[in-house]
Amino acid sequence: MPVSAEAEVALPRFVEVVRQDEKLQNQLNEVDEIETLRGLVQAVEPSLTGSALIPLEQATRSPKILVDSGLTDQEIPWRLLRCTGGPLVLQMICRKANFAIWIESC
Repeated sequence: MPVSAEAEVALPRFVEVVRQDEKLQNQLNEVDEIETLRGLVQAVEPSLTGSALIPLEQATRSPKILVDSGLTDQEIPWRLLRCTGGPLVLQMICRKANFAIWIESC
């Protein structure tokens, strides 16, 4: 079942919270394992249920469908991309690890 358009607003909302919260940016820069990432994401936006650590190669590969991108005050590059025929995904390149975050569909 595809994720609804209403549910997908959680990803841009998460980005906005991160961009406005220097402490959260610092915490994301220190994450080096998946459980810590999941805890931080869930504390900010509970509907974001999917997350993975990804290699830098994947996080910097040219996206097929770029929706939005930017850089936080703590120099965290982020981008929202649409997987071909699939969900919206947020990728972030942090100091210790790179992440992909999404809403899992049923």
